[in-house]
Amino acid sequence: MTDRLLQSVVHPTDFSPAGLDAFAHALRLAVAAKSDFYILHIAGETEQADSVQFPRVRETLAAWGMIAPDAPQSAVASELGLRVKKAIIGSDDPVSGVEAFVERHQCDLLVLMTHARSAPQRWLRGSVAEAAARQAHAPTLFLREDQRGFVDRETGAISLQTILLPIDGAVAYQDACRWVAAFERLAGSSARIHLLHVGTSTPANASECEGTIDVREGPVIETIISVAEEIGADLVAMPTAGRHGLFDALRGSVTERVLREAPCPVLAVPVM
Repeated sequence: MTDRLLQSVVHPTDFSPAGLDAFAHALRLAVAAKSDFYILHIAGETEQADSVQFPRVRETLAAWGMIAPDAPQSAVASELGLRVKKAIIGSDDPVSGVEAFVERHQCDLLVLMTHARSAPQRWLRGSVAEAAARQAHAPTLFLREDQRGFVDRETGAISLQTILLPIDGAVAYQDACRWVAAFERLAGSSARIHLLHVGTSTPANASECEGTIDVREGPVIETIISVAEEIGADLVAMPTAGRHGLFDALRGSVTERVLREAPCPVLAVPVM
């Protein structure tokens, strides 16, 4: 059955080997949701379209045992309910290319690889993945090339046992809760949801949560990272209100700073 919250997955890619984990996560989630799956490549003006080689969807699904090795292209839709669409956008600016594509097509979830960088490099050049997600204003699953994911690239198996959900009384988190529930459905199992608030007391809107809230004092970013490592989180789900002010513009929002150091993928859910 199609997950109503997730009817389209968009995966922008630069075709680098480091991006294969993000491709595997995007494809596996799209298969589980029986959704549209867009593989998007932003090609520079000098790049030849006929030289582009997209990740091989059928070969990957066959390796995962979901279709026969000699299955025709039509089997992806007829047997799995997955509708694959590949697109090349000509632009020398990846961020505006992704934004333009999302404006023209339904996008329920972006799946992006973000490369590990030092802080000085990030300030000078910024993160294309973070900027693209910000401009698209869509829920985004970030994977970093130096961290583990929850989808096995070789088998397609999903292991989503523990999800960390930081909450803040100043930022609504209901949409993030709905996405956590959707990911549980797609994984086909119940995960342990660890609610965390960094502060001196439980936030005023805590009555809307189900379960006990872990309240801890300390620096926000460092505490979230520490708890994620402590509980062995497979995913951190972050409600995000974006950036506020010059200081955030320089160093990034709380969510952006968490995803740069988190030991696992981060799901950023913008507050609408």
